[in-house]
Amino acid sequence: MSRVLRQRLASHNRHAWLLAALSLLGAWVSWTVAYGLAAAISLGVLTVIHGQEVVAGERLMSFPPWLQPAFLALALAALVWAAVDERKTRYQPVSDRPLIGWHLLADFLLLPARLTFGVGHQLAGTIRLRPREQEEALEVLRHILEERRCPATSLGAYFPDLRALRRELAALQALGWIDLLRTEEGWIYIGRSSAAEELREIPGSGAPEKEDTENQLPHIPGGRKI
Repeated sequence: MSRVLRQRLASHNRHAWLLAALSLLGAWVSWTVAYGLAAAISLGVLTVIHGQEVVAGERLMSFPPWLQPAFLALALAALVWAAVDERKTRYQPVSDRPLIGWHLLADFLLLPARLTFGVGHQLAGTIRLRPREQEEALEVLRHILEERRCPATSLGAYFPDLRALRRELAALQALGWIDLLRTEEGWIYIGRSSAAEELREIPGSGAPEKEDTENQLPHIPGGRKI
């Protein structure tokens, strides 16, 4: 098994776990701040309504009993809203809307929910390959680099275990070693020339040189038509 592959897998997974921990911390802080704001606003409104009674000693100001159930309902609504928004915009290109505007209000309101989902997303980004799959992933990588522009449909003829092949290809993409692009002839895999130095450390990889202009295509997650 390649030392470079083991090191890159370990580094990638550490990075994913760190981001998951930061997302968890951010979610906890943002939900806490959101609850504090809700409590402060509720107390402010009640103070305006019952302020004279409080000053006269006729009423004690305290958190209303409906505050926590109402906040839980709003938090659930925010989670549903964030899930629907993520599903609708997952594959959309980056918007060219202005940096400042009312659209930031939705981003602010959905921040705690998005950070909560971010924990799962980061953990899902970890790469789990068995030793045999790691060896086969190297064979898949060598095959793609030898082909230079390897049709995606041709890989099944060389690697018949399609479920394992999908995991291996996803792992190689996550490590930044290959790209999936759409051309007039169909979907193809190419080796990333930006990772050429790292790939040359893998025995038998046949990594592209940096001046290899044929493979110097932009990194586009999920592929695009060229």
